[in-house]
Amino acid sequence: MYVRRIIAVVSLSGCLAAGAASAANPFVEWRDRLFGAKADDTPMSRAEPYEAIEVDFDRPERFRVDEASLERDFPQGKSRYRVIELPREVAHATLRLRVRAVPNDRGRGNTVFKPVLYLLDDQDRVRETREVDPLYLDIRPFKPTRLLACVTLEKVRKLAVATTPEAVGKAFDATARGKLSAPSKGKFYYSTEPMRVKLPYAATGELVVELSEQAETGQGC
Repeated sequence: MYVRRIIAVVSLSGCLAAGAASAANPFVEWRDRLFGAKADDTPMSRAEPYEAIEVDFDRPERFRVDEASLERDFPQGKSRYRVIELPREVAHATLRLRVRAVPNDRGRGNTVFKPVLYLLDDQDRVRETREVDPLYLDIRPFKPTRLLACVTLEKVRKLAVATTPEAVGKAFDATARGKLSAPSKGKFYYSTEPMRVKLPYAATGELVVELSEQAETGQGC
């Protein structure tokens, strides 16, 4: 019984320490507030790859941009794309976007989709181009790797999610863990090198989007 109590106290202390560390990390706090603490498991949209995706407010939609998706010339180049439609025009909105890393169908490792947003009018003409920048890396043990972003939009009812030809062939490159060095309890020296994550950008990919209506400009992110 005494041993069990010790284990319970140690486990609880570890959980509290991890929770405190998460709360002290601005990225973790931002990620959990906007995207949830758990990795995303939203079901795939039932819309065909060439169809527009009708979304509701505050409801995540997961979809693919693939070889079966429509293709057109945009202000930043020709791209496969998906159209996202809201029930009505929104004066102020927030788009929370998750780019999921998927297996590279042309080689080893994973790839990601570098998104560009095109706000469309009722005739599907581009009236505004919005870069999705910055993208933040969310990498955790036993969870799907993903890139996260939050964008504020004005007067939006319909938009296209596409990429740029210039991005394809380049890569998202980030440091996922800094260099760590410290003496261990046994007085041995413990050291690790920085871990870098490089995810090639592809012409196709998998994303999750979630649109929320806001009361004023610039709110929600």
